[in-house]
Amino acid sequence: MYFTHIKTTPQKKRSAIWLTMVLVSCLLHSCFKDLPEKSIIYENDFENGKNHLFAIYGTGGLLDSTKIISFNNSKVLGRFNNNFIVLNLDTIPSHNAVKVEFDLYIHDKWEGNYIYPAATNPDIWQMSINGNSVFLTTFSNGMNSQSFPDNFNYNGNPTNNKAFSNSWGFFPGVCSNMGQMNGSSWYKIQYTTSHTGAFQLAINDVLYPANSLCLKSWSIDNIRITAITYK
Repeated sequence: MYFTHIKTTPQKKRSAIWLTMVLVSCLLHSCFKDLPEKSIIYENDFENGKNHLFAIYGTGGLLDSTKIISFNNSKVLGRFNNNFIVLNLDTIPSHNAVKVEFDLYIHDKWEGNYIYPAATNPDIWQMSINGNSVFLTTFSNGMNSQSFPDNFNYNGNPTNNKAFSNSWGFFPGVCSNMGQMNGSSWYKIQYTTSHTGAFQLAINDVLYPANSLCLKSWSIDNIRITAITYK
């Protein structure tokens, strides 16, 4: 067996080192110079109690309630039924986009696209950013179809996704479905949109029949809002 030995001179070594440094520098600049800048402007797992900054409204106006409860061995913000919750963040870093992400729990007897005889729409859940609706949808914990992950269509046939469509998991119900393993469904809500200036997140529902907290409700957890600057 023969081996060929190639002699490397100091000049060749220096040239190889220089070439490697140039390649690494080019890769670093091309790969990282246009990465977006991100700043977390709000984050809460609600484990520390009251100071969550959300204003909570009921049918009679502003509620003097922290609305933090225990669910699935964790603290969550909720439960809500015919409520409107608002988070305002006025002083935040300069940005041109925001990302909103949180866990949404749908509790008990949500009936998807089913419309009660005396009602004009099904059980609706809505999320808005600075007054612009980004989700207006329905959820089902039973046999009825639901709209999520799509929006509900008022102008014709609603999207008939299967119950629990895009659900990340299931937990026991909390009241009318207490003890049933599929009594609460879990969804990961994520939404990114262009945005500048002050930030407002609003979430509300219209549930039937009225005053039916034990029958159906919702809660949120592990919320994070990120201001993003795309270059």
